[in-house]
Amino acid sequence: MIVSDHPEFDTTERTLYYYQEKGYLSCKNIDLPRIVRYRKRTRKVSKNKSERKENACRINHTYQDFVKYKEANKINYYVEMDTVEGIKGHSVLLTLNLVPFNFMMAYKLESQTISKVTDKINDVKKILGYELFHKIFPIILTDNGKEFKRPDLIENNGADVVKTKVFFCDSRRSDQKGSIEVTHEYIRRFIKQGIDLDKYSDEDIILMMNHINNTKREKLDGKTPFELMEEKIGKENIKKLGFYFIPPQDIILKPSLFNKDNNK
Repeated sequence: MIVSDHPEFDTTERTLYYYQEKGYLSCKNIDLPRIVRYRKRTRKVSKNKSERKENACRINHTYQDFVKYKEANKINYYVEMDTVEGIKGHSVLLTLNLVPFNFMMAYKLESQTISKVTDKINDVKKILGYELFHKIFPIILTDNGKEFKRPDLIENNGADVVKTKVFFCDSRRSDQKGSIEVTHEYIRRFIKQGIDLDKYSDEDIILMMNHINNTKREKLDGKTPFELMEEKIGKENIKKLGFYFIPPQDIILKPSLFNKDNNK
């Protein structure tokens, strides 16, 4: 963001990282989350036959069905869905990441249940209307969480609008929806693992997501997810969802965002 927004510095991103490493800058590694590398996860393969057995909700909704549908219809736009936990048994975040824009919506749920997920999806449908909802959410790829076990309730867009299609990743294959997993790293800059999500209001969550979505991304050629999403659905519709423009110099990507003094 510094390099792209301040060409007068006449420097490169690599040079800034070099200055930081040598101690010429005041920021530390803890201020640069992407410097921290995580150990590669090992995927455990269950030998329990009952765990490998297809659930009824997965029939015609598997990851292989998703791949076939994408290829047959030449689709490159879809939505990944997941939940982010704080403390077991408390509130969670329902996250919806629009690929390939990396535009993420997040909504606080009181509990990690089918009814709470369905209620929130229906709230979004009421805001947008069925036709616009289907335009934004034509295909949803999610995991095998118990809260997603009723895809038919999510897919229903009324009698006159094409159904949204819901597909499930293979068991223990979070890499099949890798875009949302990476974008979750932004949320963890504000809310660390093990922090109770009950303490955050709906307004806190939408504020956080606005700062995340207005952050420029290298993989988006220096554009922001907000810009690309606004181009797809228009200013009025993105406003309906509670999203708005934040200039680069005002972006905050750390917990201090929730300090009231920053929001005046």
